[in-house]
Formats: sequence, structure tokens, C-alpha cells
Amino acid sequence: MRPEPGAGSVRRPKLSLEVARQIVQTMSEAGMGPGDRYYPEAEAMRRHGVGRGTYREALRFLEHQGLIVMRPGPNGGPEIVQPDWRNLASTIALLLQFAGAPLHSVLDVKTVIEPGVAELAARHATDEELAMMAADLDEIESGLGSYRAFAEAYERYWLRLAAAGHNELLAFLSPALRAIVNSGGYVPDEPHRAEVLARLRVVHAAVAARDPERAREAMRELQEELGRRLRQGYPRQTAQVIAWSDVHQFGGPG
Repeated sequence: MRPEPGAGSVRRPKLSLEVARQIVQTMSEAGMGPGDRYYPEAEAMRRHGVGRGTYREALRFLEHQGLIVMRPGPNGGPEIVQPDWRNLASTIALLLQFAGAPLHSVLDVKTVIEPGVAELAARHATDEELAMMAADLDEIESGLGSYRAFAEAYERYWLRLAAAGHNELLAFLSPALRAIVNSGGYVPDEPHRAEVLARLRVVHAAVAARDPERAREAMRELQEELGRRLRQGYPRQTAQVIAWSDVHQFGGPG
């Protein structure tokens, strides 16, 4: 067993990070996935050649990354979970805050990225995915009078659209960026919600028609209009530096 670094040693964080990497590699090689428990603590310490302090520090790092949750009790321990876009949103927001990036920088990126999301969906969406997105649009319409109902259906549509491109990175990145934009606290009024829905139907019609170029252009127009409205209606929020603590894990226009 490796000796534990002493108090104040600069080696401990590096060692615990290396152990965290070893744990992830071991999970992969052993075919472990969400819902599985990692090895009992004593066995894991032997496998990785470290003491309890370093091992638990490695687990805390993985828990913060959203890869595990610690279950209490005699049969507890680290349980593997599936990280999602919320973890990515948190990481991006933290980096952007310390880079001094304003919210409108994310709006600019969404204008570049979201047209590609729509294009990929037009190329790869299944009939089932298209049907579910169409149902989401109908729910958005029925919920126009209530922001909460609107936002829930709207979020589902965007998550399905990102997933329909069958590109894992964009399926994480698109909702992560939207969550950061939503941290500005934008709440569109009902006429704006109706306008957003109309533009979404244009995007969806192009996706459903399997027309990648038209889907890309319709999404670009939608994002440019959203960006314009947010900059004009919420100039203070869009100009402020992104705050990690403000990134909420919810959907909505953005």
C-alpha cells in the first residue's frame, strides 16, 4: 500500500485524482454501469494501493462530477450513476465565471451550435422521435397561458431535438448551454411564447421533411431572434458575468 501523503502535501490532490481516474478505468473494464456498486472499500483500497483518506477523496471527486452517489448503510457505498447535461452546465458555468464571460457570449455560441443540432436531427431523427416532438409542440401550444406548463413542454421538445441528432456531445451541450442562458431569469410573456412556438413549428416542419438545410436556416433565424429579444429586453442580465451559483437545472426559453 502506498504511504499516505502528509498534511499539507501537494501530492495528495494529485494522487486522489489519479485514483479517481483508475476507478473510472476499472469501472469501464469491468463493464460496470449505472445502478452498479463499486467494490467494497477495503477491496478498492487494495486494488488501488492507497489508504482510506486518499480513496475517499477520489470518491468525493467522482461524486462531484456526477458519476457516483454515496449510498448509506451496511450495503451502501459508491453507486454508479449516469452524468447528464446538468453536470456539463455546471462545469461550463464555473469556467465562464472565472473567465469573466457575460451571458450574451453563450447566446452567440447557441446561434452557431443550435442550427447544427437542427440539421443533424433532420438527417437522423427516427419517425418515433419526430412523433414525440410533434406531441411536445402541441403541449407547448396548450400551455401557452401558463409559463410553467409552457416551460415544461418546451424543455422536453429541446431535449428530444438534441437527442434526435444522435450525436452524444450535442445532446449534452445543447441543454447545458440553454440552462446557462436560463440562469438570467428570463420569463417571456404569452405573446412571445406564441411567437417562439410558431418559429419552433417552422424548425420542426423542416426536420420532419428531412430537409437539413432548411432546418439549419430556420433554427438560425429562431436563435437570432431570441438573442435579439433577450439583449433588448434584459440588457443588464445579458451583459452580466455568468455566475456558477445561478445556473439552475431547469428548462425554458433560451
